Amino acid sequence: VEVMRGAAAVVNSSKSEGMCGSLLEAMAVGTPTLSRAVSGNLELILHRQTGLLYSSPAECVALGKELLGADGALRLSLTKHACRYVEEHHSAALEKRVFSRALALLHPPAKR
Repeated sequence: VEVMRGAAAVVNSSKSEGMCGSLLEAMAVGTPTLSRAVSGNLELILHRQTGLLYSSPAECVALGKELLGADGALRLSLTKHACRYVEEHHSAALEKRVFSRALALLHPPAKR
């Protein structure tokens, strides 16, 4: 996670993807993401809000240049919104509550 935190960006170039854990981790630690616009990534990334999405290699390069641009305003905006999104929808506390409820449904407490 420390390496990811220090990275300029995390790039996901998968041509197919489920829920990408590395994108969630990057978003949680404040590292901007640049991701191919495929189904799993589209579930996590709101283009220009919580990350950047691209459809072609040329678009990836153009967005990467924009992200690494001099003023840093895009980076700050993306990371702020991405951190908030992860905290609201995929935080460890939320995941624990959801899994606890699921386990309780599968294995209800014994009646005394």
